[in-house]
This record gives sequence, structure tokens and C-alpha cells, in this order.
Amino acid sequence: MLSEAEIRALEGQIGTAVRDDQRHHENLQNLLRQFQSLLQSYNGLKSDYEEEKANREKWKNQAKGQERNPFVLVLVDGDGYLFKEHLVKAGSEGGVTAAQLMNESIRRLLQERLPDQANQCRVMVRIYSNLLGLSKTLARAGLAGFEARSLSAFTSNFTRSQDLFDFIDAGDKKEGADFKIREEMFRLFADNSQCKHIFFAGCHDTGYLSLLTPYIGKRNRITLLKAASFHPEFKTLDLPIREMPDVFMSAPLGESQPTAPTPTPAATFASPARAPVCKHFQKGICKYGNSCIKDHTMPGQQLSRTQLDTPSQTLSTVRHYAKYLPSMDSKAEKLIPVNKDGDRIDTYCPMPAKGAWETYNRRFKQRKLCNKFHLGGECSDLSCEFDHSTSDVDPGCLSVMRYMMRQRPCPKGSKCRSLKCYHGHMCQKDGCKCTKWSKFGRDIHTIDIKVAHWLVPVEHDDQSETTPSEAISGVKLMEFEKHSDSSSEGVEIGLSTWNNHLL
Repeated sequence: MLSEAEIRALEGQIGTAVRDDQRHHENLQNLLRQFQSLLQSYNGLKSDYEEEKANREKWKNQAKGQERNPFVLVLVDGDGYLFKEHLVKAGSEGGVTAAQLMNESIRRLLQERLPDQANQCRVMVRIYSNLLGLSKTLARAGLAGFEARSLSAFTSNFTRSQDLFDFIDAGDKKEGADFKIREEMFRLFADNSQCKHIFFAGCHDTGYLSLLTPYIGKRNRITLLKAASFHPEFKTLDLPIREMPDVFMSAPLGESQPTAPTPTPAATFASPARAPVCKHFQKGICKYGNSCIKDHTMPGQQLSRTQLDTPSQTLSTVRHYAKYLPSMDSKAEKLIPVNKDGDRIDTYCPMPAKGAWETYNRRFKQRKLCNKFHLGGECSDLSCEFDHSTSDVDPGCLSVMRYMMRQRPCPKGSKCRSLKCYHGHMCQKDGCKCTKWSKFGRDIHTIDIKVAHWLVPVEHDDQSETTPSEAISGVKLMEFEKHSDSSSEGVEIGLSTWNNHLL
């Protein structure tokens, strides 16, 4: 039997155990409460993270979409910026030509302003004017008819000729064009990341200064276009100023505009110099342009450049190339045309139709076609990543590819004799004035484009299986073609060239 002291000791031990157990229970409950709090905080942070992640992905997708379709905006106050007289007088045809010239001029400016993005950016043009009032003004100047809105034929064809070109009637209210440009278009696209640059043509009206003031010095964002009645206060904005002399009048309506007589096709190749030759023009640094008193003639060229820069010559350029350049026929598929100086002449390659460009763009989004295979005839690159299939290639795609590659000069220049070469050996650009933006050298713009001989390509030399008899029969065929085609202007077949080759 336990003694009194042992019983008290056991009682103390039991009490200690109970207290320890109670303290342990309280600690456990405290830990559970802390865990519950941490769990709630974790769930809240996780929810915030998921929401932030979703927003980030949303903005990334939007940013990708914005970079996918870059463009440049051309804003024009049509009441102050008038098209060249010969374009307005041409009516509906002048509208088409004006749109083409504007597109080419903006493309040249893009090569200067955005060289890395020039080829990716589309050109959007918005011209706002009081069509009724402008028609009356041009009618009084003898450039349009006296019927109401006589300029509509010009403006409608300007709009139809390019996808993103619009000539908009802003109504006959005072400053209607100003409101549309200031309140609608400029502020809408000024901070748009897809809009890479804005060309602003409204520098005749100081009312636009308040619109442009917040963008002082932002030379990578805005370029001012200069034409007649350019106000000097716009120079204080510290923005680049450029001109489009092929498109807009350089003097106010009613004053004399730079003109020149329409040259005949024969004058294109023979026109005597009338003044000392301008050496600065030959170096590409003449700052006087058409007003220079010296003759703008390149070395070996007989026609003055001041005559080539006339509007009438610009309009006839495409007809000039179509007349003198050979077409892509069975002869051009086997032989190489050259002029009397031995310079290679390309076959005529006009601008593809709108439908062909659309077909090419759709095909390009699927997979890019291989230039070497489809234009050159073969591709020796076993790891080529471009498309070589021929089953679903539309002829329109090939015409666009051929046109684009003709804009890239051949490294061998006019001495190239390869039939597989699909690059350009001469400039066929409509209205090209051999400016510093031209990819072809100045000498290329002055060569004689009449075909004098048809030469055997270098690939023919590699075909050892071609027998002399076959070559001689080819000579006879060429001789027959020479007599049958004797009525074709400017095209002769050099029989002696073939005989020298056989020897």
C-alpha cells in the first residue's frame, strides 16, 4: 500500500501531465490557426497571380497583333495642297496616275525615314477637301470643268486605284477639312503603335500648329510635307521637312509652274546639250533641281535630265518601255537580248494587277515560294526552307515574284549572260528620275534599250550534248526570224554573233 508521500507525488505527476497535455493542445490549435491564415493568404496571392498572368498574355497578344500590320499615314489638306496641273487636267486617268506617283514618293521617303521597316509598312493616305469649292477654284483656273464637283472623276479614281487611299469630301462648311484632320485622324493615329510614321501635308495653315506643338522634335514620328504656300512658322517645330515635287504644285495656283515641252520618242535617245554640263548633277548633289542653269546630263547620255523630269515624260514612261523592250516569249526564254553596246536588256515586266498581288499575299502567308526554284528553274540548296511545289502555284504569284526581283539589281550588272538570272539588269520603274534612292546606278538609267542582238546564254556552253549541226540549225532559225521580224522597230538579230560563238 502506497504511503501518503507517494500518493502526493503521483498526484503532482498527474497534474503536470495534464498541464503539459493542455499546453500541447493549445500550441496545436495555434498552429492550425496560423496554417489557416497562411492558406487564405496563399489562395489570395494565387488568384492575383493568375489574374495578372492572364492580363499579361492578353497584352502580349495585342502587342503581337499591332506589330503584325504596320502602316504609315499620309494626312493631306486637299484645299491647300493641289495636285500638279497635268494630273488634274487628265481627269480620271490623272487620278490613277496621281495615286501611283504618291505611293512611289512615299515609298522613297520611307527608305530614308524608316529603312528597317519600309518594306513591311503599308501606305494609308487620307485627303480631305471641300470638293465643291475646290472644283470651282480649279474650273476658274482652266483645270476642270464648270459643272458642280467636276473634280469627282479625279478623286474617285484616286480612291479606287489603291487599297488604303481615300480622297474624302469634307463638305462645304468652313474649315471642314481642318476639323476632320485635327479631331479625327491625327489624334486617332498619333499614339497608335501600328502607325509607324505620319506624313503631314497641311503646312499652309497655321491653325495646325497647335495640333503639332506637343510633338516638337519627334523627328522619328512625324514628317512635314512641303508644297505651295508653306508657312515658315512650321520650321520652329524641329520636324523633318520633305517635298513631293512629282505630286503637288510647287507654286500657288495661277503662278507659273515648272513645265517643259513633251519630248518625242526619238528625242529620248538624241537631244543636243544646250548649256554647260552640271558636274554636281552627275555626282547627285545638285541642289538647284530643275532651276539649274546648267545641263543635267549623265556621262554618255545625250538627253538633258531637265527634259526627262517633265510630267509628260513621266506619264509616257510605261508606254516607252512597253514599246521598246522585248516581251517574254519563246525567243526570250532561250536567248539574251543586248543593245548595240553589249548591255543586257531585260524583257518588259509591267506592274502586276491588283488581283495578282492579293493572290501572292495569300500564298505568302501559307509558305514563301522559292525564288531560285520558281524563277531560276532550279534550287541546289538541299536544306532550302522555302516552297518548291508547283501544283498550286498561281501564275499571278509568279508575275509578282518576277516583278519584285526585277527591282533588285543583278551583281554582274548589264554584263550578265545567265538565262537563269531573275534579277534586274536595268531600271523599269515608272517615272524613275535616277534619284539617290534608286537601287540601280545612274549609268543604268541612260543605256539604249533598243535590242540590237540576241546572244547565247552561258548555260548553253555547259551543254556538251549540243552538236554543231544543232547549233547551225539554230543559226538558220535566227536568220529566218530576222527576215520575218524585219518590220519590228528596234529589234535585230545578230547573225554574226552566232557565227563567232560557233567558231
